[in-house]
Amino acid sequence: MSTSSRSERVRYVARSVRGIRSWVVVSEGHPVTARKRSGWQPLRSPVVADVVVTVAVLALSVWNSVKNPYLGPAAPWANLLLAGVSAVPLLLRRRVPEAVLALAFVAEALHISIFALPCAYYAEGAYRGPHSRRTVWVTAGAGLLYVIPWGNADVWSHPRTLLGGFLVNFVLAMLVPLLLGLYMGERRAVLAGLVERAERAEREQRLLAEAARAEERQRIAGEMHDVVSHQVSLIVVHANALAAVAHDPKVTAEAAEIIQTAGRQALTELREMLGLLRGGEGAGPVDAESPAEAAEAEPEARPGAGVAVDRIAALADSSRAAGLPVSLRTEGEPRPLAEPVERAAYRVVQEALTNVHKHAPGATTDIRVVYEPRTLRVSVTNGPAEEVPDGSGPLLPSGGHGLIGLGERVRLAGGDIETGAPADGGFRVLATLPASPRATG
Repeated sequence: MSTSSRSERVRYVARSVRGIRSWVVVSEGHPVTARKRSGWQPLRSPVVADVVVTVAVLALSVWNSVKNPYLGPAAPWANLLLAGVSAVPLLLRRRVPEAVLALAFVAEALHISIFALPCAYYAEGAYRGPHSRRTVWVTAGAGLLYVIPWGNADVWSHPRTLLGGFLVNFVLAMLVPLLLGLYMGERRAVLAGLVERAERAEREQRLLAEAARAEERQRIAGEMHDVVSHQVSLIVVHANALAAVAHDPKVTAEAAEIIQTAGRQALTELREMLGLLRGGEGAGPVDAESPAEAAEAEPEARPGAGVAVDRIAALADSSRAAGLPVSLRTEGEPRPLAEPVERAAYRVVQEALTNVHKHAPGATTDIRVVYEPRTLRVSVTNGPAEEVPDGSGPLLPSGGHGLIGLGERVRLAGGDIETGAPADGGFRVLATLPASPRATG
């Protein structure tokens, strides 16, 4: 996935997450999300809500018992006490709704309180409904059986009285609270699922952003390595040779001029890369010191600006000037290729020559560029390194990531790369790239 498409996906996920979470807060007041947005709100706390419902039912039950002191199985003071106690189980309506419903049936049957039963049925639908619909409908059937006057023959002879009692005692006191609870329970479950999905999308957004940042850091690191490593390697090689030719002013001046040119080219390529990072793919080199300096740095020789073999020949010349015996052979008819292909071919030769300077200084190196009808084959083969005096370490440090990054670059250009040691020693890098022509217009 490209960086631009990944960024578009990240922005889309972010907009979706913000929309879902805002809708959840406005429509439901989800406790967790609401507290994050607007602070703690007491009425949205489950414990506070249960206490409020219990106190309201208790007040209504006590008021009804005071108005009807003999409505109950015991003395007026005992009926008043039972009426108050009948509301206390509602505190547990979320945990054990069936037990609360059974106690409400008892209070209804003993005429202690008629206000606990609707609240108990609401709790049954709201807190048991999303988990077990069968249990909810069993409790509804039990309520229907309870309101049927099985032993009262007079009621059966008066259909209007029977219908009125059914509507009041079952439909209004049981069925309506149960259906309302079912609706609220399902709504709460749906909103909880949306919140969970939004949080999961936020986590995915963070992971995508972190992956995009890691990929961008890796790409920048690869560009920095490609731009700086080769030129700095040449500078170090020539600077190391200055000690041996210090007695010859002419050779010293030539080596200093080569160092100056390599350093200027490295700075120019680095400025160009920074310009691309700051201003996009269409930006050119920025902050050039002067037109003369830009001309001296030969920007026309940068990768991707022309035929690949011209850029490779410049690399061979600079390595040859550094004392590395390099030969370049071109087979087939050179032609302009797609910019990613030419850039990859240039980087293959550049990284291979840099590795020769690091690990096999002075080794004979052969560069082959083969133009085929469908492919471009670029190979760099070096022989064994020259003898190095004992006790002297490698001239240049190695990070161990050059060939890995090179392989990724070649694969992004649609090609394949092979690296390894030939039978006669040394090392070889072979890249096969698609030879699609450069787009014009």
